[in-house]
Amino acid sequence: MIKAMIVDDNSASIELLKWMIQKNFDAVTEIRTAINVKDALKVIATYNPHVLFLDIQMPDGTGFDVLKSLENYNFEVIFTTAFDSYAIQAIKLSALDYLLKPIEESEFIKAVERFHFKMQHTPSNENLYKNFMNNIATTNEKDFKLALPGVYDIQYVQITSIIRIQAESNYSRLYFEDEKTFLSSKTLKEYETILKKYNFIRVHKSHLINAKFILSYDKLGFIILKDKSKIEVSRRKKEYVLNSMKVIIN
Repeated sequence: MIKAMIVDDNSASIELLKWMIQKNFDAVTEIRTAINVKDALKVIATYNPHVLFLDIQMPDGTGFDVLKSLENYNFEVIFTTAFDSYAIQAIKLSALDYLLKPIEESEFIKAVERFHFKMQHTPSNENLYKNFMNNIATTNEKDFKLALPGVYDIQYVQITSIIRIQAESNYSRLYFEDEKTFLSSKTLKEYETILKKYNFIRVHKSHLINAKFILSYDKLGFIILKDKSKIEVSRRKKEYVLNSMKVIIN
């Protein structure tokens, strides 16, 4: 028995989401809506939704203003937005979910599946939202903190402290400057997408490295990192890796 809420100033967007929820989200038994920040806060206070579809841009503020005004986050947020690179990057790094407008039904279904997974495996999202609010308030994306969903907990780290990430089946092992490691439930492909703009290079199907830690590249096809780890560069990635290194170093 799940209560859903839609916050959006566009009536067509609200009706589309209602239709998608009713068609693809069987567990939802009730849907409430709001068209601005002020009304959203009133409805949330009395309705206590389980999942909130939250538009970012509204006439009297933003979806972030809704979250800033709340003390507790007892619900899952799925942001709905037109493309906004800064906001979406903060959302991705904070391990939160979003749907790009115009919303495609296939993407909505995936979001519902992720919601069900989080409900079963993540006891509380409060720290995720606090980290997100800190990220969105930061003026420099390089200072964003990355949320790392683990098998048993979630950690928050500076992106610049990550030396490399290695695939372990459907998980990823992160290696840090302080020699600690962390096993994340996200795949290497997900981290490649999230961290590409931070000069992380996919050098092999199993390895993603932070270019700032590259010490050398040898003739045998291995990259040596500053922590002395030796990472193989796949043959088909060689040209891409060498070109990426030139661009980053220059």
